[in-house]
Amino acid sequence: MNDKKCIRENAAAIILAGGKSSRMGRDKSLLAADSLPLIGKIVCQLKDHFPEIIIGANDMEKYRFLNLPVIPDLEEGKGPLMGIYSTLLSSNHEINFVVACDIPDINIEYVQELIRQAKDHQIVIPTWKDGKHEPLFAVYTKSILDNVKNLLDAGRRKISLLFDLVDVKYVPLPDDVKWYKNLNTLEDYQNYIKQ
Repeated sequence: MNDKKCIRENAAAIILAGGKSSRMGRDKSLLAADSLPLIGKIVCQLKDHFPEIIIGANDMEKYRFLNLPVIPDLEEGKGPLMGIYSTLLSSNHEINFVVACDIPDINIEYVQELIRQAKDHQIVIPTWKDGKHEPLFAVYTKSILDNVKNLLDAGRRKISLLFDLVDVKYVPLPDDVKWYKNLNTLEDYQNYIKQ
């Protein structure tokens, strides 16, 4: 492992595990991946690089085995934007890498680049060449908290609504990126574990 990979960031990592896994049909955060629950595999990839790791989830008991703080949504049923808001409030770091619990492989060098960019921007978000972006594999600073609260108070829950309100940096994902996978369905998961 080279020295670059061993950098410990002055940032927190937040793993959001509060979704209903409706397309998967079962709790995806606990599906087995490399002999670990999926969320455990993500924690293992992050723990050497972040001094603080927070789990965003409403079922605190379910994730007790991780020995990490589990932060419930301040109000349930308001989607991932509420999860981001609730965990950012609890974070001890200004800069926070947020990742969903169904993204099993973390490219640490890419995450480190997102964090570097966050020193000059409020949100740093990966984008694909078709213009789609990945709000649940992105860096958020605590400076957005008031904007998020205003959206939630107005009943507006889409993360993308934030992007017109704050300073966002879009970072292209490489065209040939192979590590990024999002396991939304059972077929996605089965294809992943066959690799």
